[in-house]
Amino acid sequence: MKSKTVSLSRELLIYLLPPMLILLLLSGFGTYYLAYKYSNVSFDHSLADSARDMALQVTVTDGRTTLNLPPAALQMFLTDEFDTIYFKVTDGARFVAGEPSFPAPYSEGGPGGPALMQSGIIKSMPVRIASLYYLPVRSPSVHPVLVQVAETLNKRKILARDIAAAMILPQLILVVLASFIVWLGVRKGLSSLHYLRQEITDRTYRDLSPLKENEAPIEVQPLMHAINTLMERLGCVLEEQRRFIADAAHQIRTPLSGLKILTDVALSQTDPSDAVRSLQQLSKSVNRMIHIVNQMLALAQVEPGAANLLDLYPLNILEFAKGITMEWVPRALEKNIDLGFEGSTEELTIRGDKVRLKMLLDNLLDNAIRYSPQGGCITTRLEKTDNIILSVEDEGQGIPSQERDLVLQRFYRILGNDSEGSGLGLSIVAEIAKSHGATIVIDEPKNHKGTIVMIIFQPV
Repeated sequence: MKSKTVSLSRELLIYLLPPMLILLLLSGFGTYYLAYKYSNVSFDHSLADSARDMALQVTVTDGRTTLNLPPAALQMFLTDEFDTIYFKVTDGARFVAGEPSFPAPYSEGGPGGPALMQSGIIKSMPVRIASLYYLPVRSPSVHPVLVQVAETLNKRKILARDIAAAMILPQLILVVLASFIVWLGVRKGLSSLHYLRQEITDRTYRDLSPLKENEAPIEVQPLMHAINTLMERLGCVLEEQRRFIADAAHQIRTPLSGLKILTDVALSQTDPSDAVRSLQQLSKSVNRMIHIVNQMLALAQVEPGAANLLDLYPLNILEFAKGITMEWVPRALEKNIDLGFEGSTEELTIRGDKVRLKMLLDNLLDNAIRYSPQGGCITTRLEKTDNIILSVEDEGQGIPSQERDLVLQRFYRILGNDSEGSGLGLSIVAEIAKSHGATIVIDEPKNHKGTIVMIIFQPV
């Protein structure tokens, strides 16, 4: 499945611009609501004044209530460019004039009080109604006259819409300008990333010098620091590889040169016995080269980058180490070496990788046999203290204390040692021990003769 490419500038704009548009919409609704509310207040006052003016035209003569409004004045009163006007006058329960289908006021008012404002429906049209209770002058009636005036809502909506438009348009222009400023800000803010990209693109693969963190924005500095740390580690790895390749080339070149010489000598021999001796030397050189190549392959398998390939699970190290030691007995007997195993009967368990741990113990035993004299003694030992200690002790010439850390490096060999080792065995052991969270310690035995290499594991 293809991964989705994400643009940081697009993500920022997506997170910044839609909220601004949402705020604009909310502001528009709020503005329209307030405009409509206050236009209602203004027109309600006008409607109440109309009801009050009409009430002044109501008279009571001989107990009869009439509306004294000439037809021309009434026509002028009911004429409006945008809305339809309705009115109704009642005296108690008696209808006097106007539109009969008015809804009743929502509450009972008294003469001289303010007009009662309410919304209603007249002839299927929504209207605002002003209801005024009025007691005509010199009226013998104890019941006030109810005067109601209503109008449809067109003017109110038009005014609210005009006010909202007048207020929203500047806000819309402001949002557009703000969006442009945000876009410019995002481009400017991400310019440091473009600089970082260009800085890395312009470099050759050999240039692993650190980037200048102090010239970058604070938010980008952690990224640059991480890149610098990565390049530093990469530089160390490349340096290790260059050194490894140089050392490996040197180690392989010598046996290859020997193989060439021995091959030429064997080809030039006329005496079969001399040819056999030459071929025997050739075989030894081939075996030594095979050993070096195998050690190099083993080292590649235990490199720090291969640590994620470990298969760690609980392992009975006692039975495991005993079995590996027994496999090396024939090799030890070839040099008349006494190879033994010492360990408690208690089951000792660690978390380990069988393949890597076999490689570790094979290298320890190979080194011990290779550097031990004829008739010597080698002991594989397993001890339980606070930790689990696996050790291999030999009776060779020993390792000087000042060189015990150096022999863990690749291709390091002690001067004056004529054994045909590759200088890789202990570095392989050190890498495997490190990948298992174990510690390697090189010391001399209690009898001060030979070398003891201890691998200290954490118990499960």
